[in-house]
Amino acid sequence: MKRFSYFVCAFMLLVSACNPSDKKPQNIIYSKDGMSFSLPKYWKVKKDRPIDGVANSRFISVSNEEPFAKNTYLIITRIDSVSLAKTLQNLIQQSRASYIKRKVEFGMLNEPKVEKIGNHEVLKANFETRIIANRNRGSFAVLHYKGKTYCFVSSVDIKDKKENFSVADSVIKSLSVK
Repeated sequence: MKRFSYFVCAFMLLVSACNPSDKKPQNIIYSKDGMSFSLPKYWKVKKDRPIDGVANSRFISVSNEEPFAKNTYLIITRIDSVSLAKTLQNLIQQSRASYIKRKVEFGMLNEPKVEKIGNHEVLKANFETRIIANRNRGSFAVLHYKGKTYCFVSSVDIKDKKENFSVADSVIKSLSVK
């Protein structure tokens, strides 16, 4: 009878450990200077500083520090309010020039379009980069919020796309500014 009890307990423990349906991914709140947003557990802010020569600006660099994660990042910038379309076109042109200079293939996957992400109207476009056998998929997203223009540039390894591609959207949804 004791053996049966141990077997039942072990079986229940195994079943509960293998059932991730009630587990939500752990998020961490990053907060500094009146701005906050939510990041997945292994994502870390690497830099948070003003942009040199640009008044009232901010540059935030975030990367995935999970073991075996590679080439996965999110860049957030905040500047005084400017045209979203011009800002997005500028991001695309600068990125294209930067990737070409480093001999990395760069291509846009779609035309910019307005999407609703959380409470924000976001102008967004997706891109892909390739160097030899390494492919990354990324997105540019720009929005106006509380008198500022926010830009989000994200890129993830194509193999990690499923779990990491939506990180920028979740950061946009959780963005809060005081």
